Amino acid sequence: MNLDQNQLIADVMRNSVAGQIEALKALESRINGSFNAALEVLAECRGRAIMFGMKQSGLVGQKMADTLYATGVSTHILNAAETWEENLSMIGPGDVIIMLSYSGKTEELLRLYPAIRAMGNKVIAITGDPAGSVAKQADIVLDASVVESREDREQAPTTYTTVLLAIGDLLAETLIRRRMFSSPEAQQSDQKMVWVRDVMQRSELATVSLDASLREVMQTMTSHRTNLCLVMDGELLCGIITDGDLRRNLAGVESLQGISARTIMNGAPICVQEKVSADEARLLMKEHGLHTLLVKDQDQKLVGLLTIGDLIKAV
Repeated sequence: MNLDQNQLIADVMRNSVAGQIEALKALESRINGSFNAALEVLAECRGRAIMFGMKQSGLVGQKMADTLYATGVSTHILNAAETWEENLSMIGPGDVIIMLSYSGKTEELLRLYPAIRAMGNKVIAITGDPAGSVAKQADIVLDASVVESREDREQAPTTYTTVLLAIGDLLAETLIRRRMFSSPEAQQSDQKMVWVRDVMQRSELATVSLDASLREVMQTMTSHRTNLCLVMDGELLCGIITDGDLRRNLAGVESLQGISARTIMNGAPICVQEKVSADEARLLMKEHGLHTLLVKDQDQKLVGLLTIGDLIKAV
């Protein structure tokens, strides 16, 4: 590589940095009431912040989710292309939806809007086109627009991803500062807050396979001295079996032949996030008439078990 080529490459690098600096300065000038409104919605969130994004937005969204999670906001990101109306049931009434769109007209996001709006969840759109279709249907719009050449947009929208990352970081940092600026009473209350992760059981859980016989299920529950057993297909949680499930399914049955974990399990167990307060978990148990909840982390990985007894001891 000759001197002229080296100089050309250095100029490209400098221009890239200069372009991103200008974009961040433009973002600074656009920080307004919408950012404050987004901050308040996230600060008051009693469920999860669920992000939807595609391509670069989705990849950067994962980093944003990790950053927000570190502030205490339970955050999860979903690929909009793999999400359909019928599996939006995982969204709870206290969840905040964050739509990430560079173009502002991402079809995969737009087709989810009717179902999400019907559920009544707050929607924050972070988009490169604050006047686009994705923004028009949101409650709060954060302007992530940038000036990029068509070639840059088609190959790699690096300036946009820099601005997107900056928005995630500024929201996270401000959330932390907001707690620091809160009243002494609020700080004291926050310090006294008991979280699910602090009181849940992390010991090895009783598990059986989908095709485990009734005898295997009962032996597993007995050996683990528990009234709940997880039904697994490899590492995938398929359902749970409680002693109540056993009693209900076996009442009046003349023969136990052919009964397996698959036939008696509850295939839709109620779960709670580890970063939810113990009070919220107690209300969830009361709402569904449960004594036990499965606990998952931000990646929806099963990490423990929470019983009504655990909550009573925590009070």
